[in-house]
Amino acid sequence: MTDDFVTLKMLIVSEIAAEREILRVVATGASIPVEVTEADPPSSLADTSGLIARAPYDVVFFDSRMPKLDRQVMLEAIHAAQSRPFGILIGAAEMRTREVLTDGLNVDGVLAKPIAEKEARELIENCCRSRLPRRVLVVDDSSTVRAVIRKVFQASRYKLEAEDAQEGQAAIDRAKQQRFDLVFLDCHMPGIDGSEAHAEIKRAQPDTKVVMITGMRDVRIEDRARTEGASDFIYKPFFPKDIDAVLNRVFGLMRARWN
Repeated sequence: MTDDFVTLKMLIVSEIAAEREILRVVATGASIPVEVTEADPPSSLADTSGLIARAPYDVVFFDSRMPKLDRQVMLEAIHAAQSRPFGILIGAAEMRTREVLTDGLNVDGVLAKPIAEKEARELIENCCRSRLPRRVLVVDDSSTVRAVIRKVFQASRYKLEAEDAQEGQAAIDRAKQQRFDLVFLDCHMPGIDGSEAHAEIKRAQPDTKVVMITGMRDVRIEDRARTEGASDFIYKPFFPKDIDAVLNRVFGLMRARWN
């Protein structure tokens, strides 16, 4: 744990007292202290947006019962906040799969209604871990691509400490020498390709998440990555919001795309 990250600051925006109570109680059992603030959206959306702008929140839970326009205003306030909090929608869900309907909103995570304590606990723990620095290895044979990806990482709302390797064998050697939380791995490289490097990296570090990347729009490549156990997949070129969306899935804030 880093010295500058000793608490998680959480805001709950919901008119349902029972939902706020569940989240508040679950937060007391988190692995780090969680400071909880509650807001009732009917009081004043402007006041709540102002609160988000002024206070250094790490995560904001907000209710899908709010009108869509109000939810969009709330999300814009979250994304504009200097502390760059995660926006988690407490939303209606399909009963069998509990997949939350986001109604097109660009949220960072979701929590299904009715709130299950187990799901809330896992999500809050993932929020705690997602605010900690992550060590990332970028593997691509193009130095230009590696530089662009690392620049994209700098604009991410995640704290990413990135290193890079220019080909598969170098990535395997690095994975055997030091631990990485995440590897962004190009599918097509000279020598050892992405598929073989993926297998060797996972053999050296089974808990490391691997995101496969490629510039070729071919669903067969994505299907192969999924079959081989990649945590996610992304096409080049990509932007900070695309990286954040991948990391939201990889680190458990959103449903994984391959579930």
